[in-house]
Amino acid sequence: MNAVKYIFVLLFIVVYCLFGLELGYTATSMFYTHITYMFQHLSIIHLAINSIAFIVMFHNLQKLLNIWIIIASIFVCGFAASFLSMYDIPTVGASSMIYAMVGIDIGMTLLCKEIKIANTRRYLLFICGLALCLLISAFIHNSNFLIHIYSLIFGFIVSVVFSIHKTR
Repeated sequence: MNAVKYIFVLLFIVVYCLFGLELGYTATSMFYTHITYMFQHLSIIHLAINSIAFIVMFHNLQKLLNIWIIIASIFVCGFAASFLSMYDIPTVGASSMIYAMVGIDIGMTLLCKEIKIANTRRYLLFICGLALCLLISAFIHNSNFLIHIYSLIFGFIVSVVFSIHKTR
């Protein structure tokens, strides 16, 4: 089951090669695009950055949660966030799933007493990097900043549920 994160990345690559932006969602697109957008990417750089971030975040969450819970959670967060952040230009990319994983990770780290931050300086660097990524996406005209924020928030909310369940 360790290969799941790599299967996702392989899927990202296949979708990038075979399909175009028609898989992205817009304010007027078909319902199914609120799922398919997570697998398509705008450019090879977008694909590479999201693939690396996906692998790293998925790997981190695997230490805390069951793989199938992670997958279900990130799909639900990305799907729900897409309805709150619709534009006229297509939104594509796995960043909604990645930000959902970040929200879950931050929430679990802050809320679960048995999870300890091993290196505070490194964790603060991670938080600063996250803030920088969000700030950059707020100023890039073709980046859907709102889906990043909503996915992060939904991921954090999901982590509250998981944290309550873990402490029982």
